[in-house]
Amino acid sequence: MKINHSHTILAALTVSVLSVGCAAPKTTAVKPTVLLPEQYTQTSGDSLSIARLQYRDFFSDQHLVALISRVLTHNIDHRIAGERIKIAEAYLEVRKAALLPSVTAGLRASGTHYGKHTMEGVGNFDTNLSSNIENSQRIPTVITPDYWLGLSASWEIDLWGRLGNLREAARERFLATRQGKDLLTAALITHTATLYYELIMLDKEVAILNEHIDLQHRALEIVKIHKEVGRATELAVQQFDAQLANTRAALYSVQQEITATENKLLELTGSYTGSIERSAAIDIHAIRYLAGHGHPRQLLQYRPDIRAAYHELKASHADAQAARAAFFPTVNLGAATGLQSFNAARLLNPTSIAAQLLGSISAPVFQKKQLKANFNIATAEQEIAFLNYQGTINKAFQEVRTLLSYMDTNEKILAEKNKEVKALGKGIEVSNDLYVTAYASYLEIIAAQKSKITADLDLIRAQRDQAHVLIQLYKALGGGAG
Repeated sequence: MKINHSHTILAALTVSVLSVGCAAPKTTAVKPTVLLPEQYTQTSGDSLSIARLQYRDFFSDQHLVALISRVLTHNIDHRIAGERIKIAEAYLEVRKAALLPSVTAGLRASGTHYGKHTMEGVGNFDTNLSSNIENSQRIPTVITPDYWLGLSASWEIDLWGRLGNLREAARERFLATRQGKDLLTAALITHTATLYYELIMLDKEVAILNEHIDLQHRALEIVKIHKEVGRATELAVQQFDAQLANTRAALYSVQQEITATENKLLELTGSYTGSIERSAAIDIHAIRYLAGHGHPRQLLQYRPDIRAAYHELKASHADAQAARAAFFPTVNLGAATGLQSFNAARLLNPTSIAAQLLGSISAPVFQKKQLKANFNIATAEQEIAFLNYQGTINKAFQEVRTLLSYMDTNEKILAEKNKEVKALGKGIEVSNDLYVTAYASYLEIIAAQKSKITADLDLIRAQRDQAHVLIQLYKALGGGAG
């Protein structure tokens, strides 16, 4: 009975492929996230997205715009992020190239001495005795040379999508890296704006402290005159002098804060020395646009951290698909063509042209536990990526809600602080008039002045806090694109 071995082998391979395919685990589809609410609060609007605004359009202060531009150009962390994108792009190109045939060119030379009792040795001896060969075809038997010059290629056929999924994972991680740079850009913009507005507010504190120093100095001179005429005591003079010293000390402290803040901004720009040009007041008219604009679903479109988490989720799903594809057989093709000869003088002769075509198929047999473990790892990482994505969305939503609440509260604080400052300003005038007419003591003047300077500084800090909240809201809603 004649047995067709090729059909038997093909049938065996087919059975092997089917059995492996049946044994391969199933991947989990990407889960849908929990739907976001329609709005952040009962009063928040649904209008155009501020995330589409570039910082040049959003901030109206030209000194700030120029400063942000310097930061984004020269900041060390920002430049490092740019290099990381190049690395991720290179990894993506590697994964893309894996789907294409690999072609190499080479020159190979060797010399082998075959024993007399080897097939090659006996074959070479018999060949040289043949009358069918020419002298140029006789093989040296002491040392048999072999020269090869040509091209060779190999190609893994991606039947099950393993390489394609690895490429997809690399592409998604490349996109996640780009989002990481966008996130850093947004952080740098908001950090720069925060420090810049901090400087303006510190300048205002200096102005207020200088104003109160002048006021307290005049009050001290008045008390000294009153002491000379017997209307005040040395204790009153010392109290006014101590208050003046306390205010001057506060001025020095604020001036040190200005220096520290300027140095932080210089560090962001990558500079060692220099000055920070700034305006005299904060212009937050454009920032107030945020109050009634922005929609929760815009978070999914514009926030870099959410987009990065989504790309990581897609990459983990592709990794799981690739891990599943590893259970299936791999098919490889190889080919080589070139010039081959044991006679160096004949190597470049057309008669030395040689070619070879190879094909192989291999399936895992004893690696099932290892493949299963890798698949379980990939599946768990996919679940972790999904939870990270869901958590990032929730965190972003709550961050916006909190900032909106802060903004509303700060508006009320600002209104009350303005009333307080006006009332205390009138109180100082009244206390001065009463002191002149002997209806108030010097202690009441000192108390009124302390309350006024505290209220003035509190008002400035409330204005600063409101500006900071609005800047953070700009970032939280997905703004900050360069």
